[in-house]
Amino acid sequence: MKFWTLSVKGILLVLGLVLLMPQPGNAIPAFARKYGVKCYTCHTVPPALNKNGYMFKRLGYRMPPDEMDGSKPAPKITALDKDIKFSLTNSFALILQASVTDDKNIAETGATPPTATTTDSSFNLDEAALFVAGAVPDTGFSYFGHYELYQDGSNNLEQGFGVWTGGKANSSYFVKGGMIHMQEGEGTRAAMFYNLFPDPSYTLTNTDPIGFTLDQHPVGVDVGYTWASNYFKNVFAVSAKVTNGLNADGSEILSASTKNSKDVWADADYWFGPDGGVTVMFYRGSKDQIQNTGAANQFTYRPTFSRVGILGNYLFFDKLDLLGGFVRGQDDWQSVAKGPVGQYTSDSVRGEADYYLKTGTVVMARFDRSLQKIPGNPTMHSQAWGIGGEHALTQTGNVVVRASYNQEHDGDPVALLGATDKLFKLDFRFMW
Repeated sequence: MKFWTLSVKGILLVLGLVLLMPQPGNAIPAFARKYGVKCYTCHTVPPALNKNGYMFKRLGYRMPPDEMDGSKPAPKITALDKDIKFSLTNSFALILQASVTDDKNIAETGATPPTATTTDSSFNLDEAALFVAGAVPDTGFSYFGHYELYQDGSNNLEQGFGVWTGGKANSSYFVKGGMIHMQEGEGTRAAMFYNLFPDPSYTLTNTDPIGFTLDQHPVGVDVGYTWASNYFKNVFAVSAKVTNGLNADGSEILSASTKNSKDVWADADYWFGPDGGVTVMFYRGSKDQIQNTGAANQFTYRPTFSRVGILGNYLFFDKLDLLGGFVRGQDDWQSVAKGPVGQYTSDSVRGEADYYLKTGTVVMARFDRSLQKIPGNPTMHSQAWGIGGEHALTQTGNVVVRASYNQEHDGDPVALLGATDKLFKLDFRFMW
């Protein structure tokens, strides 16, 4: 009864906020304001990118030209958006997200009783974030900044970088430097962190026993090249990043003086058809690992780790988007000081189906499964599945309500215990 009471209150809260919102024409995100378009120009439903949104980012936050029919040379990067004047309101954006949740966690304890259960129902301010981004007119320069005003009780700089983009609209290159997300916003839709669900796919965000995950934003340099056919029907792109990597606790290294070695990430994307694509990605790095923290047998060593993945999607009839992928993880693992170094391995697969009932309305379902093993221990299984629906409450697509249920079971390959989390979430997102 408590859960349903909170859910009803959450729905009433969302409806009340919507009634108080400004009219759609005055409440659209910065890029949509700049070009006078709806959010669907670059998104299926925000924040999931479509092919046009992917190209917009690759061109340094410049709109792909309509005249790319091959009858005349493609315009230079510096000529794109040359008639659009700079405006502060077209450079800043604000995102607010609130939710009501019901969360149940069941953890295996290895004792009697064998499990411990906790439940929590609450109203939440999930996020308040400020973005500043755009291209400097008549130049190849562009910039992007993402500052979390509030998230999980804290605030911090999430991303901040500058970009130089050269070449033409059908054959361009870029160099980017600063604090950069490793995988977020990269790749075709199945490889993107920003997606229709509240959280990214488990296959992309799984954290291994040495504390490594692709969900990070270290300081580094990113270079890339993008080729596009007429009308952008086919797009081929490659990218490579060199970053400072991770600290021993898994946090990002922000100072180059902290570590001499660098982590390397590479990605190749191919977009085809109405809105389908394939991504191949690779990551290799190392970090200082503190094993058995705080115990008498604590020791340190430097493991190397790698990720190799292939992910893709295809949009059928502009309605049904099928996504899937596989990521292989292989990390050094040492159980005791000066002991043999073995390999922690993980094989994770993901599948997802998103059906767009109409523009701005989608229902979705996904499933992830992972097999993880450390030498001498049995193979542990982890899996996650979710269902949900999302609906834009304005014609521009900048006010979105979403309901989702996600269930995740994590198997710990070290402790050989597991935990199951069941989460219902009703959230509301306003993008200005």
